[in-house]
Amino acid sequence: MVPVLLASVLLAGCADEPAKPAAPEPKPAKKTKPPQPDRPSAAERAEKQLKETISKMSTAEKVDQLLYIGVTGTALTQADRQLLQDHALGGVLLLGGNITSTDQLKTFTAAIGEAQTADEKAFLGFDEEGGRVSRVPDARLKLSPSLSFGHKNDPGLMKEVGRTLGSISRFYGFNMDFAPVLDVNSNPANPIIGDRALSADPQQVARLGVPLMQGMKEEDIVPVVKHFPGHGDTTVDSHVGLPRVDATKAELEQTELVPFKRAIQDGAEMVMVAHILFPALDKNRPSSLSKEVMTGVLRSELKFDGVIITDDLVMGAITERYGLAQAAGLALENGADMAMFSSPGAYASVHKEIMERIKQGKLSVPDLDQKVGRVLRLKETYDLSQTKRVDEYERLIERVKAVESDMRR
Repeated sequence: MVPVLLASVLLAGCADEPAKPAAPEPKPAKKTKPPQPDRPSAAERAEKQLKETISKMSTAEKVDQLLYIGVTGTALTQADRQLLQDHALGGVLLLGGNITSTDQLKTFTAAIGEAQTADEKAFLGFDEEGGRVSRVPDARLKLSPSLSFGHKNDPGLMKEVGRTLGSISRFYGFNMDFAPVLDVNSNPANPIIGDRALSADPQQVARLGVPLMQGMKEEDIVPVVKHFPGHGDTTVDSHVGLPRVDATKAELEQTELVPFKRAIQDGAEMVMVAHILFPALDKNRPSSLSKEVMTGVLRSELKFDGVIITDDLVMGAITERYGLAQAAGLALENGADMAMFSSPGAYASVHKEIMERIKQGKLSVPDLDQKVGRVLRLKETYDLSQTKRVDEYERLIERVKAVESDMRR
């Protein structure tokens, strides 16, 4: 009986044990997607499009983008109209002799805009600094000299001055202003700069010049900082002859170059180079034709990658020693991206000279493409059309009065 009972107990114990769960069926392996390439950013797509645009341009079309030309008279002539229709030029400038009245100027700039048939519109620039260098025909829209605002020493006010200059430029139909002046008023005997400068202190010029530049940009006007490497220590007017500055490189770095270095660090996009001989930088050629100045100092040392434009090549500092076409060719060979000349009718000879230098290998195709790329890249940054014209004339006059009042407080 005992064995039988024991066996019964053992069997009952086995019956009470829970059954072992069945092993789960293996899940099917997940399909892994192959790694997706990163989508190009908007900036990368724009740069690709820019390169494609340049690749489709002829050499002659590329050269057109590097020329900033003057026009004849106070209304658009048929010859200038045809030139603008047939060639996508880099820029057009108007000087005092092109301007007589508000209505005339607005009509003139509108005609220049309407004559352009190419997708890439030209820069349309003028010199509106305030003070002695002012092209606006209405005295109510003229600002005091930069030095007057410099005495106030207020960066906030300078930004508002920049916005005001930008609004004035837009009102008259321009998209570019050859300002601000970043020269240091380091020589009281200087016949050309003087009160056009913000200060005799390079740090103050930098502190006030940068917000002035930024204010103009906020109004969608291209500011052009000038006159690199610095016109403040000259005793000769470059409109008449070639100035010479005998400062050492170290002295230039402590004075004249300070505002430009700051502006470049804070977003300067276009720099105008002066016609001045700096023997410490180049013993033979003025800065506007000098590889040592434009490629060496401006590009390599100050790391500027924007557009370099010459001052007007139709000035005594250049014409006494070089022909216009020759000077334009040398400027582009040695680092400039745009050659500016106000002489009407000079387009054909200048264009021919540059084409010949390209053919001779003096200006390489890769260098040419880089220059065109800088110009087009800047054009795409701004609205160069005339859709942003400011038409509130009385309000603009009040704006000028307001900044003048703030300066005098």
